[in-house]
Amino acid sequence: MEKFKELPEEKQLLIIEAALKCFGRHGYKKASMSDIAQGSGVSKPMLFHYFGTKKDLYLYLSEYVRNVMLDAYKRNEIDAYDDLFERILVASKMKMGILEKYPHILKFIISMFEETDRTVADITKKIMPDAQRFSYDLVVKEEDAEKFKEGVDIDVIMRLIFLMAEGYAHEMSDEQCDLGKVTEELEKTMHMLKNNLYKEEYL
Repeated sequence: MEKFKELPEEKQLLIIEAALKCFGRHGYKKASMSDIAQGSGVSKPMLFHYFGTKKDLYLYLSEYVRNVMLDAYKRNEIDAYDDLFERILVASKMKMGILEKYPHILKFIISMFEETDRTVADITKKIMPDAQRFSYDLVVKEEDAEKFKEGVDIDVIMRLIFLMAEGYAHEMSDEQCDLGKVTEELEKTMHMLKNNLYKEEYL
């Protein structure tokens, strides 16, 4: 791995993009180190020299994607909003912006959610819980709970929103997807949830 980090950044990005594209399209088992090497312009032996094994490369990509996504969020801008649903909207737009900019990252993330190969189960099984916990902590504040009507469980609402976000991610992976329409629908959905779930004094 150290040898890979010694490469010029441009060369590193070529390898990363080729690997994201290959794993995202074919999944772990069918992804070929030969195809990744060909797509990035390096030899297959050099690819193994840089990463050791295909699984190590996959692990590296999962950590790379995680870091890119974490960097996409500007916490100070999110925290500037007092309302939970506004914070969700702002954070979602930040996420959609980075996924639109890097479509291979989006397809890789979706492929990880759908991955069934047991070889990388220790990597993929951590994705959803970790992503949900980060997203929850990013937007939810302790004082949000008091705004909801009696009997509304904020954790259930957040779970619903996580599942909805996963659905939007699948839509965005389609190159024909209209990001503007997705954003508009998301805004309407957040407004609807707020109007139906908040106590009247907080509307």
